[in-house]
Amino acid sequence: MASLPHKGMADLPPLLEFSDGTPVKTKTDWENRRNEIRDLLTQYYYGSVPDETPRIARVKTINNNTERGVVRNEIMITFDTINMANFILEFLYPVTCTSHARCPLFMTQTNHRRWGLVGISRGYAVAVYPAADSNDETDPFRVAYPNATWGLIRRRAWLASRAVDYLVTLDVIDQEKIAITGHSRNGKQSMIAAAFDDRFTAVISSSSGVPAMSPYRFTSSFTFSESPSSKWPNAPDSLNCSCSRSPDHRPTIPQCCWWLPSLTQFEGKENEIPIDSHGLLGLIAPRFMLSECAWTDPCDPSFAVERSYCAGKEVYKFMNVSERLRIHYRPGQHHGFEDLENYFDWFDYAFGRGQTSSSDFLEERLHNFDWNSWNSSSSTLHPDIPLQNASLLYKLQWMLGESPGGPVTSPGGSYAVEYHGYIDDMLGKGSQLYEVIDGVVKMTVNFGCYIYGNVYYPDNYKSSTIPAVVWLHPFSYQGGYIENYPHDSQRMYHRLAKEGFLVLAYDQIGFGERLLDGTPSQFYKRYPNWSLLGSMVHDVQSAIDFLTADQNGSHPDGLPLFSFYHKHYPPVQKNHIYLVGYSMGGLVALHAASFDTRIAGVACLACLTPLRNNSLSRTTGGNRRLYEWHALLPRLGWFEGNENKIPYDFGDILLYLKNNTSTLIDSPLYDRTVNHWAVQDVIDYVHNQASDIDMKFVSTQDINQLNDRMQESTVQWLHSRL
Repeated sequence: MASLPHKGMADLPPLLEFSDGTPVKTKTDWENRRNEIRDLLTQYYYGSVPDETPRIARVKTINNNTERGVVRNEIMITFDTINMANFILEFLYPVTCTSHARCPLFMTQTNHRRWGLVGISRGYAVAVYPAADSNDETDPFRVAYPNATWGLIRRRAWLASRAVDYLVTLDVIDQEKIAITGHSRNGKQSMIAAAFDDRFTAVISSSSGVPAMSPYRFTSSFTFSESPSSKWPNAPDSLNCSCSRSPDHRPTIPQCCWWLPSLTQFEGKENEIPIDSHGLLGLIAPRFMLSECAWTDPCDPSFAVERSYCAGKEVYKFMNVSERLRIHYRPGQHHGFEDLENYFDWFDYAFGRGQTSSSDFLEERLHNFDWNSWNSSSSTLHPDIPLQNASLLYKLQWMLGESPGGPVTSPGGSYAVEYHGYIDDMLGKGSQLYEVIDGVVKMTVNFGCYIYGNVYYPDNYKSSTIPAVVWLHPFSYQGGYIENYPHDSQRMYHRLAKEGFLVLAYDQIGFGERLLDGTPSQFYKRYPNWSLLGSMVHDVQSAIDFLTADQNGSHPDGLPLFSFYHKHYPPVQKNHIYLVGYSMGGLVALHAASFDTRIAGVACLACLTPLRNNSLSRTTGGNRRLYEWHALLPRLGWFEGNENKIPYDFGDILLYLKNNTSTLIDSPLYDRTVNHWAVQDVIDYVHNQASDIDMKFVSTQDINQLNDRMQESTVQWLHSRL
């Protein structure tokens, strides 16, 4: 049996390789690989459809009228299945569409019907089919085909194809110009429909998320985004799902409604699947595909979207049609700001209509850091590598790069927070600048170089001072410190506040509301010899400045918090300030604590994987995750293949901190982003060098997930420090 080298890959499996690693070289190779991708997506994600395509038994027009130059038909289409399954299709078209002047067809789902009205105004015929949560008529086909394993999303996509079976018989439709789109779950089914039915000529993924435009390898729980076992919304009671049922006919596992129930077995080990949802792009190629997503979309993180885009682009290049795959960003979050006119501009471009061309859809990316270009740039300095006997701080500063100076205390001013409420509301941080939720106060503040944050503390605190925590989030581009798809009973910052701590939480540069402040291409144009990680360390220093500043009725930066809120936040115990970082946040915390003796302790949660041991880089992503994928530490790339020459490793940092700073290292055994055995070697090395070190190491048989167990471990450690 052939090995499957694509299993276990941290990065997306190359679409121009077969699962056994054989490269695709010819068009015939590609057709065979395309079939393999289709089979793998069916096997792992979407489920199988009926072996046969049912024949249309009869068509009945149940409503017909013409108004304001638009013909509207409601049509019941019945199929030759064992139960004569049927559904009602709404079909609208301008009276100018005739057999001599056929119109392109736009298809969408019931809840996006008004999108279709925009299409009418642009000269499209429109088909609205019943495959949405609010109107789903797919269940008779589930009954008709009990052997099909399809999840509900796949079944809806299949229904779109059955609508096409009828629509292509109409002489007002241009069969070569069929477009489909939908939003969120409907965006998923639109991509799947186009991937499995070549009659769709153009598709737009409108915030489709996972497993569609966003692949699980780059979302999942360690990015605070959707994972295979995320708490997805239950389907409406009127819907049935293709999985085991309770006595009242509701699914026993809600996830079964959308995908194969077996998908949940890959929680935390998503890279063990030999394909990811980027495979849809390979199946759609060479047809026109636009990914439409929002900057801070919790369901469709921009980093994941762009990893998928880059992988799919290789297929489009192979076919010499690179311009047919694009991303378009909009402001805001998951819902709202959909640019429908732009949607139809894309379809016009795809169909050669009007004056729209490829120049209207230039490549648009946020995470397009090119390490080789950075390295060869005339602006990039190449200072000598620190000598082995150099101080650790010198080595750290060398790796972080040339700081522009600071951080300095910002001038403040009420403008800094006065107009921030709507942003907090959009990102799910609360609708008010000051509010009390479940016994925890949230107060919006501004510190350092114009950084927004929120402090959380118990509403009923009694003591004169309070210990403090700076909460540092993971690779959560979409929401910063907000857990969009939580796996814990309550959010970490809220839990710590209820445990008696004041928590400062903020979005780090390049994430959440600061996404556009730290896009790698822009950051390294401004600071070619610094690093994003260096900037994050500066922000932590500013956070400590904020927490340790005396309060004399006004904010130390000049913002009159008391007159603004009529409240003070509790004075902080300056000898009890801790950093708690998860994943990327832990990496930031360890570096920041090395430079700041005011930090009493660091909790590093699922964050530690040694730099000098890159042996499992294929599985974990290795150092490339830091110097190229996320562009946190570009100078680290100078040691690719020579990791033993890296000036320092995390064992050196832990030993350096031992005199002033307590540490908690929580490293789940099944964390796919970490070389756990190398972590164990580091811990053993540290204990051998300093047996009395104040360091707690926790390793449980968990995946990388911020859950109640990890929270409880952190809380107990923090309390033990007081």
